[in-house]
Amino acid sequence: MGIFSKLKDYNSELEVILDRKYFSSSIKNLLLSMIYKIENSYSDYEKVKRVVRKKDDFLAETVEIINKYLENVRVVEPESNEAKLLKKNNVLALTNERERSLLAYPTEISLLYGISDIVPKFFYINNNLIFKRLIQNMLVDGFNTNNLEILVNFNGWSWDTKSKENTKFVNNLIYQNFLLICGEAFLNDWRNTSSNKIDFFSEIENRFNSLDKNNKFLVFMCKILYACASSKEKETINEKLKEKHNELISISNKKVFLENMSNKKIKCSERLQKIDTILSNEKLIEKEFKKRNNKLDQDKKIGNIKIFENMLERERQIIWEEYKKASDLSLPVNYIKYKVKLENYNSIYENKDSIDNDIIEMEKNFLRLIESKVISATTNEDIINNIYILRYFKNINLNEDCQIKDIPSLNKEVDRILKKAITRACKSGVIKIISLDINTNYEIIKNAIDSQIIDLDEIKIYLELIKSEIIVKIFDKEVFDKECKIKFLGDKKDFEIKFKKKVRLFN
Repeated sequence: MGIFSKLKDYNSELEVILDRKYFSSSIKNLLLSMIYKIENSYSDYEKVKRVVRKKDDFLAETVEIINKYLENVRVVEPESNEAKLLKKNNVLALTNERERSLLAYPTEISLLYGISDIVPKFFYINNNLIFKRLIQNMLVDGFNTNNLEILVNFNGWSWDTKSKENTKFVNNLIYQNFLLICGEAFLNDWRNTSSNKIDFFSEIENRFNSLDKNNKFLVFMCKILYACASSKEKETINEKLKEKHNELISISNKKVFLENMSNKKIKCSERLQKIDTILSNEKLIEKEFKKRNNKLDQDKKIGNIKIFENMLERERQIIWEEYKKASDLSLPVNYIKYKVKLENYNSIYENKDSIDNDIIEMEKNFLRLIESKVISATTNEDIINNIYILRYFKNINLNEDCQIKDIPSLNKEVDRILKKAITRACKSGVIKIISLDINTNYEIIKNAIDSQIIDLDEIKIYLELIKSEIIVKIFDKEVFDKECKIKFLGDKKDFEIKFKKKVRLFN
């Protein structure tokens, strides 16, 4: 079955669904056009980005969302009040999950944004995490923006990284970082798992620590999300950060802190023993029930003994958690970990750095994680994927005017890691060795890879030596793409390929 037969299947399925919907003919045509464009561009998108869902999964979910979650779709006229509403909210579409309605600009990209936004997303995070709401909002925005990329940056024959369509740049950047480290399947499970039994965020922390112990990516992420938060959100967060600040002060004296934990364990043990004694004896339960009810106002009295027993069980659980925490923190290794955690919260509480600086520092920490993956790659497929990922990463937009590669300190780090990946690719035979001089070899290959050519396997290079410069011409198959010049003072004999002849870069 070829691409056109698959395309026909999805279009036919969507047409059947749209026949049951009271959408206008123009909206139906836009939705069918959207599916067509996704289908047409997906192979290029998948080739460039690497960390993506399977095409069938993406299309099947998109069609299913239209079927299950959309009943009313309207598009706005330019300069209308509704268009101004979208602009005010800085979104391509507004959705109402309860009414299953969508209001969007009349474009395929806007409709895809609305379809992504209206589907339920869980992204469960433990309530104890101070930045829970900010992280969840980031993940939702990141998911929506990530879905748009297939239409925004790809058109069936080219990859345009300069395209920008209502991108929430910071949230998208962090989401892409998570995606490139943890993988699409992990984020997909996190989004779709309604149970709180799996702590996905802790799993991310564990993965990051396994790649680079003491990595500060998540600390800088929280600094950035906090800096972007509304005044109302900051108020609530500030109260909790202040508590952590005071707690850090209180535990600074290790000897006093450990004594306090020991005393707390004793008190918790006494309270646990008392509750266990009451719960093991029906007469004592009844006596305690009456005693507590006598102290309560009429409208606050406990209904019956069964309710009271459940209350005692909950009390016991809370006290047990306090006891367990005190026991854990009494261990030196856990005390140090907890102190570091509080210090991280405090660094956010007292943060005076600009958000631009924090973004750069966050990405430097992200690149340390990527470097660990480059070093640990064992298969040719992993080596190739890392090269694609580093190229893709350089082209992520930080704002409307700037990409990762436009920041000198970040671009330098990417190049340093890319050099390791390319050297491994040459040693394993994935990429041809152009020159025996490592630096010259790298400069030529880097310039060839740093292009908008979709399939790196199709790259051909053509070299000319003119005085002290190597002229490198890059081709996508037989089509000229670009030319660059590299200073060269070495020996022509070091080259492993012939000059003035097109040569495939990848073996």
